[in-house]
Amino acid sequence: MQGAITQLENALSIAKALQNAATSSEAHGADTDSQEQLKATLTQLAQSGIIAYAQEGIALTSPENIQLSTSNSVSMTSENQTDINALKNITVSSGESIGLFAHKSGMKVFANQGDVNVQAQNANLNMAAKQDIKIDSVDGKLTVTASEDLKLMCGGSYIKLSSAGIELGTADNVYIKSNALQKMGPKTKNILEILLPKAIPNEFSSSKTYSLKYLMVNDEDQPYKNTKYLAFMEDGSVKQGQTDDKGYTERFYTKKEEKIAIRLLISKTSNGEFIN
Repeated sequence: MQGAITQLENALSIAKALQNAATSSEAHGADTDSQEQLKATLTQLAQSGIIAYAQEGIALTSPENIQLSTSNSVSMTSENQTDINALKNITVSSGESIGLFAHKSGMKVFANQGDVNVQAQNANLNMAAKQDIKIDSVDGKLTVTASEDLKLMCGGSYIKLSSAGIELGTADNVYIKSNALQKMGPKTKNILEILLPKAIPNEFSSSKTYSLKYLMVNDEDQPYKNTKYLAFMEDGSVKQGQTDDKGYTERFYTKKEEKIAIRLLISKTSNGEFIN
């Protein structure tokens, strides 16, 4: 028992140290209060709880699904390295914010194939570095666009581009080094408009949202796979959907406890079989 408590204390110490570093860098800090509360709960089993500890390691494995769920916090801490691997997709979603913080050795985001997209869909995108910033297009073009105006500033001198024209400003000389300088008639080039999604209403407050989904099975507990259904909500609305390949409906979200009636859209043939 003491070995398990010691391990929890070490994890809490690591989390607090990294939290202080992240907070000093104005990054998101970890929720160490919930870890502190869990340690207090499990110490001498002062309250109801489960603790699993093994000196040589613990493995959880399944050919199907493994799920961790809590109404409060989930914490993962390691004294060495944490690896997350998937042969297909990894999805990280948050109802509020996501914070990434690296204390010493930097951060890398690589994609060997496919595009890398970064969007601030309804706010600003801010980038800063204390030293150099380098942008390269190895085998293509570099395009910088803005709908209102574009400014390039350094040492008090600037270039401003907008629909009103091009403005150059400096407190000293302007040098043009070229074999020729040609003046032609006016010309403009329209930019390709980028359509970003609008702000999504906040419908996932953990303190005000309920959710559930149904597993639809027959009398022999065989799931109704890929079967259309109607969901009758308490407010009188009706939603149409289709079960997945394991027989589950979509997940329904409500702001209060509700009863939802599901009606499968199946019919019975002359020989007694059910079809969609």
